[in-house]
Amino acid sequence: MVTITKSAVDELKTISKAETRPEHADCGLRIYVAGVGDHGITYGLELDSARHDRDIVLDLGGIKTLIDEKIAPSMQNIVIDFTDTGDGCGFVINDPYLCCGCR
Repeated sequence: MVTITKSAVDELKTISKAETRPEHADCGLRIYVAGVGDHGITYGLELDSARHDRDIVLDLGGIKTLIDEKIAPSMQNIVIDFTDTGDGCGFVINDPYLCCGCR
């Protein structure tokens, strides 16, 4: 279903350790649909401590990951990565089976 790279896992663990708000003590990484456009689906990521009835919970490299079961079929091939380049850093969600390679 979803793959996460070591660099993304490392960055998420760093972020989780730095998070000091009590409501995020047992948070997970939520993957959600941020939009749909001409180039397909755009996904978003956020830390979330709420679990919903329709959530699928995955352990990706030690990161609790929450995905609504309604969008799970569209995420069959995505890869979550963290990049740090001269232009900036951030998480990137790619689908290697799409022509453009990104969503």
